[in-house]
Amino acid sequence: MFGKLTSAFTPSRPAITIAQPTQSSSRWGKSTGIPRHRVGVVGIERETPDAITLLLEPVGGKPISFRAGQYLTHCLDIDGATVKRAYSISAAEGDRLACTIKTVANGVASQFIADDVSVGYEYTVIGPTGDFLLPAKASAPLAFLAAGSGITPVMALIATALRDDPDRVIDLVYAARRQSEVIFAERLAKLEGDHPGLTITRVFSRPDEDWTGPRGRLEPEQAAQLLTAHADAEIYLCGPEDLMATTTAALLADGVGAGRIHTERFFAAAQHTTPLPTIPQPIEFRRSNLTIVAQPGETILEAGLRHGVKLDYSCTVGGCGACKVRMVSGAVSIDEPNCLTDAEKANGETLACSAYALEPAVVDA
Repeated sequence: MFGKLTSAFTPSRPAITIAQPTQSSSRWGKSTGIPRHRVGVVGIERETPDAITLLLEPVGGKPISFRAGQYLTHCLDIDGATVKRAYSISAAEGDRLACTIKTVANGVASQFIADDVSVGYEYTVIGPTGDFLLPAKASAPLAFLAAGSGITPVMALIATALRDDPDRVIDLVYAARRQSEVIFAERLAKLEGDHPGLTITRVFSRPDEDWTGPRGRLEPEQAAQLLTAHADAEIYLCGPEDLMATTTAALLADGVGAGRIHTERFFAAAQHTTPLPTIPQPIEFRRSNLTIVAQPGETILEAGLRHGVKLDYSCTVGGCGACKVRMVSGAVSIDEPNCLTDAEKANGETLACSAYALEPAVVDA
């Protein structure tokens, strides 16, 4: 989720599309055998005209443990197919599990959730996973930049931090198009009133006429200045890639150490951009010393897991890099967009969760 320094911020765009990253895809959330849970929707809260929060409970009653800042991969049955999307958890640690979803124009999953999901609906989630987490040092000041729906994991982080330490020093810069599009407006206002250490700067690109606060596009230098009000703050960024990239550059130029900057990236839903295989294909997992047969429409990850191959994975939608593997031989079709860099692709690397073998293949896994 990176653009030129002076690009305008437009949080109302229908999807946050990630530009090709310049550094290797990360492996946050790396894990083998991430649990699956059956959950039921027990409540739905309207946040804005195009954003809702799903309150979830595990079917069978076994609690799902999560940390603030993590996400769940939601597996939805839509028109006879399983559609997977990763949505951030918006609840504080210890609260009822909740995920907040903003409807995307022409978005298969988000539109289905908005139109067809109601209380009592049951489905499967994978996770939770992700490492957009609070720092180990519980007393460190915190600074957050959230843009549009990027407030979702940030809300969980702020609420958890203030529950643990009501006097925690926290700065939040929240950029949105207009006041009516502020997700969690009431929750944020209440936290701001209850906790003097929490400072919220709201910046609207197209505010109502009576708005007296900051307006217009949020420039990276402005964001960096607001985020460094406290010299030793841990800084968290969640929003469009261009805003995060330019703000990160501004922070580094101001002398902020890279280790203090934490980012969470939202990817647009990947699509089948090339034809998928129509016949089964053998796949050799070289290090596992196993050869299996992938069925048409089955990813390398799905085929491998079905046959007991131990593979790392996390989001399962091409956004995190946890399932990255190197192809020794064999062509694949891969869903786009995804988090692979051009250099990784040139090195024969692919994402097991998004790649389909087009011919007999050998994988270094």
